[in-house]
Amino acid sequence: MKLNWFRGLACGLVLLPALACAAAVVPPVTVPASVPLARSFDVAAKESGEAYRVKVFVPDGPAPVNGFPVVYVLDGNVLFGTFAGAARNEAQAGDIERAVVVGIENGEGNPGADRTFDFTDMDLTDHEKAIAVDLGPNPRFGGAEAFLRVIEIEIKPRVAALVAIDPARQSLVGWSLGGLFVVRAMINHPGMFQNYVAISPSLWRSGRATLAQFPALARQLSTRSNPPRFFVAVGGREEELSPGMRQWKVDQTALAAEVRYAHMVGNARDLAGMAAPAFAARKGAFEFHVFEGETHNTVPWAAVNPVLRFLYAIQ
Repeated sequence: MKLNWFRGLACGLVLLPALACAAAVVPPVTVPASVPLARSFDVAAKESGEAYRVKVFVPDGPAPVNGFPVVYVLDGNVLFGTFAGAARNEAQAGDIERAVVVGIENGEGNPGADRTFDFTDMDLTDHEKAIAVDLGPNPRFGGAEAFLRVIEIEIKPRVAALVAIDPARQSLVGWSLGGLFVVRAMINHPGMFQNYVAISPSLWRSGRATLAQFPALARQLSTRSNPPRFFVAVGGREEELSPGMRQWKVDQTALAAEVRYAHMVGNARDLAGMAAPAFAARKGAFEFHVFEGETHNTVPWAAVNPVLRFLYAIQ
């Protein structure tokens, strides 16, 4: 009550600017904020039957002769702004080439996109279902191949119609379950993109089935004249409960057991141990980074600039 009285008295004094009085009682007019130089379109996908929103950052200025390189970022609702802003800033500094950034996320429509379904190609084991405390009700699995077709058939052509891109320089970036999707996409379709970036891939799922299938990619690489490039990253603190996770309203003992089972850092190291010799044998580019001090939910922001330099650094 005293605060309201004082504010009314102050606004009645002629020595105070009228604007200050108005600001005290009238909220500012706001408009939606957006990423500079970005635009978006919606896709009602025939391949998956789901709705997606696609956001596209287009660098300023004319496209290169062969078109812009392009990076497709999964979980665009979380990561698109980060990658688009970093790509713009580093290109302006002259450290990387200008590049188009495409974010793919849930769109308006029924049904909307289901990332658990889109990013997986198989079910969890019974043991994993029993220990996963954050699984959610009745999750669906197995839509990865359909989602890849959405990207290839229904999204890529619309991006190419929007801006001149270089089809020989396309990258796919995924984090967490999206990182698992990236690894599986590379194993099954190594020629669909030229660069694959897996940040904190959920390799534990389905009894580490993706790791078991990686030797198939190594055999494919031995026959390819132009192997893809591969970047893997993980946070150094991913095998411990973060301060935020300790506040979750779940059984903390069970959550700690799930984190131990996920073995995020160890599984990423195992993937790197297989990938390094396979890519080296074909003189393919491969990088593995453990970002010390980062958790599962912070590592994408530590990785974004190293990822962009891996993809587009100007030497």
